[in-house]
Amino acid sequence: MHKLYALSALLLGATALPLQAQFRAPAGGGGQEPPRTACMTPSQHARYDSIVTASIQRLEREKKLPTPAQRPAAVALAWPVRQAAGFDYASYYGVSNYVDRNASYPNQTLDWNCGTRTYDTSAGYNHGGIDIYLWPFNFNMMDAGQVDVVAAAPGIIVSKADGNFDRNCAMSNANWNAVYVQQADGSVAWYGHLKTGSQTAKPVGASVAQGEFLGKVGSSGSSTGPHLHFEVHNAAGQVVDPYTGNCNTGPTWWSEQKPYYESTLNTVMTHSAPPVFANCPGTHTTNQKTAFAANDLVYFAAYYHDQMAGQVGSYTVYAPDNSVFATWTHSMTPAYYSSSYWYWSIRLPTNAATGTWRFAVTYQGNTVTRAFTVGAVTASTQPAEQASFALYPNPAQQQLTVEATGTRQPGILLIRNSLGQVVATYQLAGRRTTLPLTLAAGVYMVSVSGDENAKAQQLVVY
Repeated sequence: MHKLYALSALLLGATALPLQAQFRAPAGGGGQEPPRTACMTPSQHARYDSIVTASIQRLEREKKLPTPAQRPAAVALAWPVRQAAGFDYASYYGVSNYVDRNASYPNQTLDWNCGTRTYDTSAGYNHGGIDIYLWPFNFNMMDAGQVDVVAAAPGIIVSKADGNFDRNCAMSNANWNAVYVQQADGSVAWYGHLKTGSQTAKPVGASVAQGEFLGKVGSSGSSTGPHLHFEVHNAAGQVVDPYTGNCNTGPTWWSEQKPYYESTLNTVMTHSAPPVFANCPGTHTTNQKTAFAANDLVYFAAYYHDQMAGQVGSYTVYAPDNSVFATWTHSMTPAYYSSSYWYWSIRLPTNAATGTWRFAVTYQGNTVTRAFTVGAVTASTQPAEQASFALYPNPAQQQLTVEATGTRQPGILLIRNSLGQVVATYQLAGRRTTLPLTLAAGVYMVSVSGDENAKAQQLVVY
């Protein structure tokens, strides 16, 4: 997805660090620069626009859309992605591109904050949306269905496109998978680059609530990795920039506008070896590990987005008795990274205490923790292997897709009604199974047979 800039650094020694935190250079890591390449040609954009317009006109003739007199004055947008149930990243994305407000081209860009986090092309395409990309391990996250695309505002589905290849890594002018929603105020939101087969089963003309599932983030169409292209058109059909700032002084469209730079710790991990990022569209080798033995070399890693020069991260490894085994700090070099990661290696002592340890990182006032075990851990301290799963679409109508997301695959899926009675069972095959639904409209709970550690999930059938 992004070009990797590896940074060399020092390797931590095999002994425990002193309890007073001090700066330590990482053993490796680096930043990843987001792409600045077009996700569609001007002719593709015009074609998508004409398809949506024609569909809206048809729905208006069929009186399936509100009239202008029935619309509210404006909508407030919520963030259009969320982490699916069963995943534990503190954050799961970064923003690579905003709307290009400079109509001139090429290489004449301007975003809402008077910066250049956007792009244009010599063919005359000015980026018209917000690109929200997955981080870290983007294709692993896509394959696991880790990130949902959700409706930013209530409205009616006015067009859909599906079935296009979703592991693209080039500007090949390929068509994307997308859902288009006319929002309550008459504006239209585009949700592009979706994962094939992941879309809501709701048809064109059906209503959606704010926050309702629309699909999964994918890499369909012209794309350099899994991301959502979120684009808003006003009721007159013009591309609008939903942000307010020094170079866009109108009111914000967001209910809570995120800052231009959202310096965030996405997740922390322990590894048996440094992570290996594959070229697009490969699956990354995370080397993530959470169970170690005494004298093992452990790699401690932190993954960020919008990491700024001079910001300090504080890293601490706690033993099972909550004592500090190692602590250090790391300050960025004079650079900005849209996404970045850094790792350190520490060898556990030969007499390392058996039990559950913790690796905690504090950054920008927030702490993210990852538990790991050392030695022969009993059942009470070692989390049981889980058969986690994701459900989509949700709400569902005629079919349901179940995707395994945990360390092992679920076997039999149980669906219970509001009284706790099992009303349907399904035998699952492989990591992804699509099932027909014959349930009455209502709210159900879905779980895995024989696995008490897999959390039950709510399913809405309409």
